[in-house]
Amino acid sequence: MSIREQVDGWVEKNREQILATIGELVRIRTENLPPGGNEKPGQEYLHAWASAFLPARDLDLFEVDDIPGIREHPLFFPTIEGRQRIYKDRPILMARKTGTGGGRSLAFSGHMDTMPTYGKTWEVFPDPYSGRIKDGRMYGRGTLDMKAGTASGFLALRCLHDLGVRLKGDVYAESVIDEENGGVNGTIAARLHNPGIDFAILAEPSCLAVGIESIGGSDWKASVSEQGPGGIGPDADLANPIYKLARVALALEKYDQRLAGMRVPETYDPGMRLRLLTYQLACGGAAYAESGAVPTSGHLYFWQEVYSYWSEREARADLERFVHQELAAYPEPSGGQVRLETVIRFLEGHRTDRRHPALASIRKAYWELGLEHNEQGIPFATDAFAFRKCSRTEVVIIGPRGSNPHGVDEYVEVESVLQLIRVMVLTALDFCA
Repeated sequence: MSIREQVDGWVEKNREQILATIGELVRIRTENLPPGGNEKPGQEYLHAWASAFLPARDLDLFEVDDIPGIREHPLFFPTIEGRQRIYKDRPILMARKTGTGGGRSLAFSGHMDTMPTYGKTWEVFPDPYSGRIKDGRMYGRGTLDMKAGTASGFLALRCLHDLGVRLKGDVYAESVIDEENGGVNGTIAARLHNPGIDFAILAEPSCLAVGIESIGGSDWKASVSEQGPGGIGPDADLANPIYKLARVALALEKYDQRLAGMRVPETYDPGMRLRLLTYQLACGGAAYAESGAVPTSGHLYFWQEVYSYWSEREARADLERFVHQELAAYPEPSGGQVRLETVIRFLEGHRTDRRHPALASIRKAYWELGLEHNEQGIPFATDAFAFRKCSRTEVVIIGPRGSNPHGVDEYVEVESVLQLIRVMVLTALDFCA
């Protein structure tokens, strides 16, 4: 029996257990709740699960601040909208299948934290944390982003163990914390903790494409604060932040259209376009009962996307220049001015070195499995950029198919998860041999 047939046999034999493990992980709530997070129960579950086949010396639970000097690292970003991020009781989990020595090392990387459900009603299954399957899709917050991908790395380790494979290089699976909301410090800690890993597969959802490039971006806040009491007093010229923020919103709509004209890197489909997404405009309350007076302050939150060839300095300068030019078309307003600032770190885009030998192992795995192999750009931001900046580890993005990350009825396609596990195992067998 060929090694591919052995891997296929293991996946089919353990299919129900694989899905049960992922479903149980989905049912454990691990929301990112700035400035903190609730990843610990999920990490403890994975740790206990992996303890069944790995010795204690090959399982490592540690926190961000356990890494000496991490807060002095130039990439460490300690705040979110000015508030200090909290990392106490938010462990990172790393598991290892130890090699015999002298081989190349590989890591399967994912994050445990998910976005909240925001109290919205789900349709397919009312429970947004059900982890239940219908028509080949597993539903629940975090199924796609990214518990199925994260768990796949640990399941790949189990497959390698059960098949009795002896590799020269070490193979790791890791589950980091605080990736959502521009976190990344969990990934930075993992890279500094094991800086010598040769290559990593980041299992963010890529529809099984091999993501050799990803975009970047940042969340911004436009705010206006006026002097005076507001209200409805006799002053005929009450400075009104609503009008100013409305003008900012119109400028952002134009900027979104401008992004469509950016040069598209060759790794993306020619129809790819960057976006500016306006998330929230708040000023003067949210219901009629709160109205009845001119407010004195307000804000608008939005997300700016960039290609990997744009630096943070270039991206910031371009957006600020455009918005202020648009605002200058209006008469000079009285009162306070619009303030633009980022509220999270700038997430850089990433480009994978296609000459890395791990890419050859991945191509071989796809060929052996009869899967369509596409090396392409991924149209969303990830923490991939932090890998090479904090370690020698090169990274590629390969994750399952699904839909609605961060939204209602988020799901992952079951068969794509099983294929991802196969890809991971076969890549390790070739690259770490």
